[in-house]
Amino acid sequence: MSANSIAFNPFATTVAAGQFLTTATGLVAGTFFDSPAHRYDLAGGVLAASETLPMWGGVGIGEYIPTAGSDPLGSQIKRAADQAHLTGFSVFNQNGAALSSPQSPVPQTLSGGQVNFFRLGSGAKLCLAIDPALVSDDGSLITTQVSWDYTAQRIVAYDSVAALPIKILSIQTAQVMTVAFDGVNAATWTRSGNAAAIVII
Repeated sequence: MSANSIAFNPFATTVAAGQFLTTATGLVAGTFFDSPAHRYDLAGGVLAASETLPMWGGVGIGEYIPTAGSDPLGSQIKRAADQAHLTGFSVFNQNGAALSSPQSPVPQTLSGGQVNFFRLGSGAKLCLAIDPALVSDDGSLITTQVSWDYTAQRIVAYDSVAALPIKILSIQTAQVMTVAFDGVNAATWTRSGNAAAIVII
């Protein structure tokens, strides 16, 4: 036996018989990966009164300067309709004021409520939903260009016009939670979706 080898595998792990754990790795779309370097980049704003849909984590947002004499609690937050209006992504983290119910378990914010988010350029590491068609990007450079679907709120193939300012660090197809919205007011968790760990650049 040499000094650089041992007679057993120290990295082997097992699951006790009868347990259900298949992996300890999972992703929840719309969450921030804890980082001492970026925790203070978490920003907060107020969902604009003009918004017709509730807000949850993992949505592309536009941040607007509040009008004089309006709510002093932060910027006005709206859903971004296109790349020109995209200034960041909303997250679930530290939003204890979001509402949920047995019928709509995904925490949501209504107009006038708190929206937490990370701005473009922050360098924050987030989890966002991704189009299943991009799962084949596994093994590609992390700088591979992609775009954003402003209706489905997920990463999609590059549309040759608007490259999303992110780097994809990993893609996961199992143990993933993404948001499914009924188009009215109920948001539920989907556990068969796909998500990516990304860095905002």
